[in-house]
Amino acid sequence: MAIRFDYLAKETGTNLVRNPSLTIAAVLTVAVSLALLGFSLVFREGVSRVSERWSDDVEFIVWMRPDATDDQIASVDQKLADNPLVTDHSYVNREATFAEFREYYADTPEIVETVEPAQLPTSYRVVPAASELAFVDSLGQEYEGQPGVSDVVFAGEFIKQLNAITGLAISGVTVVAAVAAVAALLLMYNTIRTAVFARRREVEVMKLVGATNWFVRIPFMLEGLVQGLIGAGLAVLAMFGVNRMIRDSQAASELDFINSFVLQPADLGPISLWLLAAGAAIGAIGSGFAVTRYLDA
Repeated sequence: MAIRFDYLAKETGTNLVRNPSLTIAAVLTVAVSLALLGFSLVFREGVSRVSERWSDDVEFIVWMRPDATDDQIASVDQKLADNPLVTDHSYVNREATFAEFREYYADTPEIVETVEPAQLPTSYRVVPAASELAFVDSLGQEYEGQPGVSDVVFAGEFIKQLNAITGLAISGVTVVAAVAAVAALLLMYNTIRTAVFARRREVEVMKLVGATNWFVRIPFMLEGLVQGLIGAGLAVLAMFGVNRMIRDSQAASELDFINSFVLQPADLGPISLWLLAAGAAIGAIGSGFAVTRYLDA
């Protein structure tokens, strides 16, 4: 028995409005589970970006004061060059610092416009002979308080602490998302089972006149698919909203590393597609299993 598109659209729409409370509950459950999954993926991408900022085995950075004199800068450079515990070091001038600043704040040009290269500090990126935290900390402290030095930032310890905290948070959110996804699947199953039961006489008549199982199954699977996609769409909107909140928080904060957690639309696009695919899968699988169980009963 052939299935017409207008029949599918009509039956799917009828099923969606037949039990509005169950439909809304299923959509919201899918939205919550996928939103949590989306948040964990965004945080994971942010941690990866922060780690990339401390690439090339740089273990600590010696930040010079913006008003440091040439003699003070040369003195720090000489001490780094003469230190046998330093494998390598590189000087980052104001122009290079401004280029990094402009890259990190690319999505907030109003901030970039308020800063001139002369206002930014220079720095030394230092690679110690060993990467143990105690060794790096001891070596970095030798340059704290030197004339012209404003601060020494230790990359390794920061990255390890950040990975530990965010790793725990991501794991927790992922577990909660998985539990919520199972709940969404079960709720989708019960929603479609209820819809099938409400139309049991119509289904029996369709079977008597020769309708195949797939002819009966497809409208209900489409109902679940639509519910899953709507829930996933809400999750995507929530993810974009959280990304906007992080961007606004970063703009108002002096912690520039938060900028690494602000994703561009091109970065959010693949995550959005995964969420939409997951929502469609939850809806189709839950509804398909529910209808199959009814038809096999």
